[in-house]
Amino acid sequence: MSSREAKNLQFALKESESNIFMDSIMEKKKRKCRGKKSRPLGGKKRNGGKGLLDKKCDRRYQQRKKEEERQALRESLRRSCNEAGIAMTRGNYRAVVDVSTESEDEYLDGIVDQLMEDCPPESPVVDDEEADEDFQSSEEQEGEFDDREEDEVDSPEEDMEVPTSSTGRKKRPRKVYSPDSDNDPDPPGADDHHYAPDEFGWSRTLRRVKVQRFKGPTPTGPTFRRHRTPAKYFLAFFPLAVLSLIVEWTNINLRDAGCKILSSVAELRAWFGIRIVMGLVKIPYYQDYWSNSPGYYNRLIATTMTRSRFDQITQHLACANPAENPEAYPHRDPSMFSDKKHHYSYMRKHPLYPLQPVWDAVLAKCKGNYNLSKNLAIDEAMVKYSGFKAKVRKFFMPLKPIRSGFKIYALAESSTGYMANFMVHPFKTGKPAKMVDIAMSVASPFVGVHHHIYTDKLYTSVELARRLLAANTYLTGAVKSTSKGLPTDFSKNSEKNPRHFRKLKALNKMPRGTFYSRQADQLTAIAWKDSRVMTMLSSAHQGYRNRITDKLTRKVKDDSGRRVSSSVAAPSQAVDYTKNMGGVDRGDQLRAYYTCSRKSQYWWRKLLYFLVDIAQTNAWVSYKSHHAATEGTTTCTTSEDDLGRKTGRMSHSAFVMEVGTGLIKGYSKGSTPRQSSTRPLSSATMPLHHRQKMPGKYAKQCRWCLRGKKTAGKRVSMSRHGCLTCNVHLCEGTCFLQFHGGQQ
Repeated sequence: MSSREAKNLQFALKESESNIFMDSIMEKKKRKCRGKKSRPLGGKKRNGGKGLLDKKCDRRYQQRKKEEERQALRESLRRSCNEAGIAMTRGNYRAVVDVSTESEDEYLDGIVDQLMEDCPPESPVVDDEEADEDFQSSEEQEGEFDDREEDEVDSPEEDMEVPTSSTGRKKRPRKVYSPDSDNDPDPPGADDHHYAPDEFGWSRTLRRVKVQRFKGPTPTGPTFRRHRTPAKYFLAFFPLAVLSLIVEWTNINLRDAGCKILSSVAELRAWFGIRIVMGLVKIPYYQDYWSNSPGYYNRLIATTMTRSRFDQITQHLACANPAENPEAYPHRDPSMFSDKKHHYSYMRKHPLYPLQPVWDAVLAKCKGNYNLSKNLAIDEAMVKYSGFKAKVRKFFMPLKPIRSGFKIYALAESSTGYMANFMVHPFKTGKPAKMVDIAMSVASPFVGVHHHIYTDKLYTSVELARRLLAANTYLTGAVKSTSKGLPTDFSKNSEKNPRHFRKLKALNKMPRGTFYSRQADQLTAIAWKDSRVMTMLSSAHQGYRNRITDKLTRKVKDDSGRRVSSSVAAPSQAVDYTKNMGGVDRGDQLRAYYTCSRKSQYWWRKLLYFLVDIAQTNAWVSYKSHHAATEGTTTCTTSEDDLGRKTGRMSHSAFVMEVGTGLIKGYSKGSTPRQSSTRPLSSATMPLHHRQKMPGKYAKQCRWCLRGKKTAGKRVSMSRHGCLTCNVHLCEGTCFLQFHGGQQ
């Protein structure tokens, strides 16, 4: 454009109008650049068009797009010129400018080139807040999108593949990420402004975490001497002193009920032994253990105690002094409570009053009879209960294996499952009990000697880690990503973490093994990508991983779609957590194998059976610790079927049976079974049956004589002999032969 034409244009437009004109052009151009929504990488296509990545690689598309931009800008410039020349007519405007149509097009092309150089269409200047709004609007219109920053995506030529199907249509390009992972022993320093320490003191600068040596009592394992029989191992955790108290309190109930026969320690030992045997040999209805049917009948149980006596003890069993039972207020002692409010408050604060002495005694034995190793685990153990009369808080969790019941907070040894401490959910006036206080209550007897405790998301928090660290105890566990005090960089909230929240969201789509690490003094926090993102907190691990040893085996899909075992890179926190977190679960598994729990209308009996199972499980762990597995040796006189074929050590089921029979030993006040009403056998099975003395103190009627085959019209003969295989009493001589030979 000539200088004459430029002067004529400036003459037509005032200086202020010229500024308004150029500002409006630039503003429209920027607004147009902002209005173009970002699309996901290789994501959903609109109206059959290409994805963003395909368009970016297409040169013809870029040229066509650039030409469209030029035409749109020319039209916008032409309209702006007309708006600036509103005071003049079109003819006057042309006369003043004194240019032809071709010269006007050349002039507009020059202005368009200048504008496109100042604001390129492919790299618009957009604010972070406006970009976030554009991303959100694009998500609502087009579905899922990827929030990853542009600097985390490699070049399309290297990472992106655009495969084609058998029909020739292009498939969605595969996403390949190359994030900046923190598994490097030499990370960036704190002077990096992108990773400066946040308000909680978390920084990307990793320093070596010092871990003190474990100073607990040694050697680890049982503190009592080795016993000969499994029953003595059980009584080490459920002592005879407790049985004596139960007998005393049970006799009070028996007297009140008018029973003439009182209980004794031997009888109560036999009652608990029967309960343990019932847990090993399970039958749906406990009455069938005394059944006449040979399939249900259990000779050990039936000969130990009659069913009526077993039911009588079960009905009147007491694990606390009945005279101090608050449920009996005001019938027994009206002066025990001042009013109903005091009575209700006492029952709420002491929910275990029906068995508090027994609970305390068994718990004290579990704490003192075993020296724990370094690694411990805190978790909850469920006791199944579906009633509505419990004084202990009942939890309902429909997605758990045990949907409703009592929640027991327990601390167990990670390697063996030994239950060292446990408590029911505490009663708290006003606000509910905090998990930090519950975890500290469970762990308090074992702090101060540098134990390493593992917890899950329910308990882990920065506050718990600092409180345990102040008590010379370390903590490692999975933590909720929204927990208070975690690094701000680990937040997915754009307001709390405006700079890196997209990186946390994109972590779900990164390869397995990627993790970010932050450190604040002794504490380290990681965000690790496994099958999903897992946030962990530790006070005893380094913030970086050992590339040789820190790996976990996972099932992953190969190229053919099959799931195969593969090693996945993992931080040391995740490796140790996977190894040591299952202590309470291991104890629950041992407890559930041969539990003596039975359905009961009395809620406290479910907790009593829980104590029996805990004593039995801890006795088994102690027995294994004392009796090391050695080939070719046996440690107990029992059948070969119950012994380990290779170890020479008693199996778990054999141990439980020995505990039951050991408690029953020396007590037999049951009844002999009734004679079988089976038909006579053929002579082919005669060699399997022998005449011998039948068990029991008294003679019984001869089964063959009772049929009237020998003494019709006369008194039936009594005999103390018979066939033990057929379980019938028979006279000596012809009755035995005729019964088995089927002779008339």
